[in-house]
Amino acid sequence: MGIEMDRRKIFMLPKAYPREQLGDLLPLPNPISMQVDPASLCNFKCSFCPTGDPKLIKQSGRAQVFMKFELFEKIVADIATFERPLKVLKLFKDGEPMLNPRFVDMVALAKREPKIERVETTSNGSKLSSDFNEKLVASGIDRVVLSIEGVTAERYLSFARVRFDYDAFVENVRHLFSIRGDMKLHVKTVAQNLDYALGEDRQFFDTFGPISDGIYIENTVSSWPQFSVAGAVHEDIDAYGRETVHKELCPYPYYSISINADGVVSPCCVDWNRDLAIGSVATENLIDIWNGERLRALRSQHLNEGLGANPSCASCGQVHACTHENLDGHKERLKKLYLR
Repeated sequence: MGIEMDRRKIFMLPKAYPREQLGDLLPLPNPISMQVDPASLCNFKCSFCPTGDPKLIKQSGRAQVFMKFELFEKIVADIATFERPLKVLKLFKDGEPMLNPRFVDMVALAKREPKIERVETTSNGSKLSSDFNEKLVASGIDRVVLSIEGVTAERYLSFARVRFDYDAFVENVRHLFSIRGDMKLHVKTVAQNLDYALGEDRQFFDTFGPISDGIYIENTVSSWPQFSVAGAVHEDIDAYGRETVHKELCPYPYYSISINADGVVSPCCVDWNRDLAIGSVATENLIDIWNGERLRALRSQHLNEGLGANPSCASCGQVHACTHENLDGHKERLKKLYLR
């Protein structure tokens, strides 16, 4: 049975798993959270996402590819050497992960590795079908988050710029929920794509509340560095409608890394333009990248000069509006740990 929803204009963030205090865990011998991008391309063209602007992506020179399964096998093998288990492997970043023909195989491989505690993905759900749903659940994936880009086909056309069979999609979500077993199914949408006067917020909760384990509305914010998001909320409001906490330190370089579909490694999930590349897992071991000079230099720059010293970090909204971790109170201790 799905969750019972209070039909108010609220932002709800499901607490899927208990969280430890990051500051108490540092320094870490290896990442405890990783994003791996199965596909850097997407079949939607959402206005709030750089991937939705084909001209911009072409200008950036970013590879539009599916991650090769052999490369993913190498990533899992590297994780197997970690001293500390990886708490979560998130199979998504810049594109639609389920477009990768080997997506389900990637999940199944990761679930067989004891050093990986959880495997999750965020998807637009366009690939869901009865057959795919059964394979997805059988893969053992722990959590699926579906990004809902509207509550009508017309909304999808205007917001995601795609013709979409919305009614069929809802039925596919209903089917996935009915067979999910131990898998958690969460759904989210953005406030800026709902017409509250027409009751679309209530429609969202009424439709997906009974067929999900968690449901929430989030604000569109300017997360990506050097990318302007039309309709984003004021920088003093975060993704969940709360007052933004402006941070001096970015927590990502201390506990997480992101691997792009071509194997290039970034220190965070919003490095869409690869300006902060710290290595390539295709030719380097993950531990060597984690302890490497480029990531150590970024940590040192943040500690010594602050986020504003790096052009990409200076224009990033993710650290302030979208992440719960806050290391500002640990800054002096981190200087002793990381500055050499």
